[in-house]
Amino acid sequence: MVITYLRRKFDQEKQHQAEVIQYLRRLEEHRSTGRKVNLMHAYTALTGDVVTEYSFPASYGLLDQPDFAPDYYELWMSILNGSPLLKQFPWIFPLMSSFPLWFVERYLPDLAVTYRWRKTWAEQIHNIKVGNDDSEERRGRPSIFETLLDSDLPPFDKSVGRLAEDAQTLVGGGSITTSLALALATYYISCNKSVEARLMEELTSAMPDPKTPTPLVELEKLTYLSAVVLESLRISYGVSHRLQRVCPDQAITYNYYVLPPGTPISMTAVHIHDDPLIFPDPRTFKPERWLPLETEGARLQKYLVAFSKGSRQCLAMHLGTAELYLGLAGMFRRFGGQLRVVDTVRERDVDTVRERDVELTHDLFTPTAELDSKGICVVIGGN
Repeated sequence: MVITYLRRKFDQEKQHQAEVIQYLRRLEEHRSTGRKVNLMHAYTALTGDVVTEYSFPASYGLLDQPDFAPDYYELWMSILNGSPLLKQFPWIFPLMSSFPLWFVERYLPDLAVTYRWRKTWAEQIHNIKVGNDDSEERRGRPSIFETLLDSDLPPFDKSVGRLAEDAQTLVGGGSITTSLALALATYYISCNKSVEARLMEELTSAMPDPKTPTPLVELEKLTYLSAVVLESLRISYGVSHRLQRVCPDQAITYNYYVLPPGTPISMTAVHIHDDPLIFPDPRTFKPERWLPLETEGARLQKYLVAFSKGSRQCLAMHLGTAELYLGLAGMFRRFGGQLRVVDTVRERDVDTVRERDVELTHDLFTPTAELDSKGICVVIGGN
C-alpha cells in the first residue's frame, strides 16, 4: 500500500522540484554573504521537508528556518545515540512512554528528545484521525498517514501509538540516510576535480539553464550522473547496522551449516560495500567503477545493498534515489567548481589518511563519524 502510494505520488514531482529550488535559493543566500554551510544540516532540511511533505498534511518547513534548522538534525542524532541501548533493551521505550515528561528529562535525558517527538507525531496522527487536519481537502492529495488511516488495515495497525512508531521510522529513515549520501557525495565530488569536471560537463550539456529544473526522467538518462548516484549509495552504506532476518519455520542451509528455524541472521552493508574483492580501493570515491552502466554497472548493482534487498527492502528507495538525482544535479549545475570544504579535519593514522568528519567510526544504526565532528562544511564561492 505504501509502496503504491509513494510511486503514485512521486509521479507528481513538481513539489519535490520546488523544494530543491528552495534549497538552492537558500544556498545562494549563503554564497552572497560568504557564510559556511553545514552540509548535514542543509541536506537534512531538504530531505526532511520532502519526507514530511509525503507523510503529513504539510511539511515541517525546515528549509525556511535559519541555518537549515540544525535542531532537526540534532534531534535525529540524539535519537540515534540512544539506539544501541534501545536495541539491547527494547522494553525501555514502552516503560519510558508511561512516565511523565519531567521524569524522563530529569532521569533519562538522552532519551527525552525521542520521547517529546514521539508525542508530537502521536498528536499529528491524532489530528488526522479526528479530521482536524485534511491535506486532501487542502492540497488535493492525501498524505501517507491519511492513506493508512483510510485503509482496511486492522484497528490496531491504525492506532495512534502504532502509527507514531511508523512515523519515527519513516521520517527518520527518509531524513538522515539520504542526507548523509548527499553530503558525502558533495564532499567527495568537490575534493576530486576530475570527477567534478566530468560531472559538470555532462550537467551543463543536459541543463543549459542552471535555474530551470530538468525532469527526473531526463536526469536518469545521464550516464555519469547515474554512476555518481550509485557510488554515493555505495560509499554511504544506507545503514551500517546489522538488520536481522529470521526464518520462523524452516531450517536454512549455508554451506555445511544448518541454521535452525528462528535463528536471527544479519550482516552489515559495510562488509559488502567495502569488500575490496568486489569494489577495489573501496574507500575511494570512483564513479567510473560503475561504467559502462549496461555491463559493469549492472553486475555491481547485485552487491549494492544501501536499500537492503528482497521483501524487506526500503519502501522509499525510488524516492531516495530521486532525491540524489535532483539534489546533486541541482547542486553541481548551480554551484559546481565553487564549493570549498572547510572545518573538515584530516588526520594521519599509520599509513592512511582518515577524514575524521567523513569516515564511519561509529555504528549508530546509520554510519556516524567522530562524535566531536563539526560536520562537513563548505563555503560557496571560494577557490
